[in-house]
Amino acid sequence: MANLRRAIAAAVTRIDDVIASESMFSSAEAYWVNGKEIAHFEDDSTLEIRLTKAVIRDRRPAFKADGRVELRPSGADWITVRFATQEDVAFIADLVEVAAQAHRPASGGTPTPPPTGADLERRRRFH
Repeated sequence: MANLRRAIAAAVTRIDDVIASESMFSSAEAYWVNGKEIAHFEDDSTLEIRLTKAVIRDRRPAFKADGRVELRPSGADWITVRFATQEDVAFIADLVEVAAQAHRPASGGTPTPPPTGADLERRRRFH
């Protein structure tokens, strides 16, 4: 599983505008776009992805039918994805691309970097 985790990390960091930085949920690495954490590993076989409520609503039937995906209670903008095969790497990379697209700044906007230091600690207090 560690090899799959490394493959996912490599695929995710190749996505435009994705920055690896410390998570607001733990001291582990997470993936950020425009100042928003869009993905982080829970463990060596699970990734959480922030897709937005609208994207999840639009894809809910497909997600419910996919054993890799765990939906949260209604209104959440995160999903949990379990991975076990090389095919799951591409599936996750596609979902993270969707998450990145949903969080990029408007055309011509300047992206916000991930928070660090006191700003990151402040966000952690709310989670």
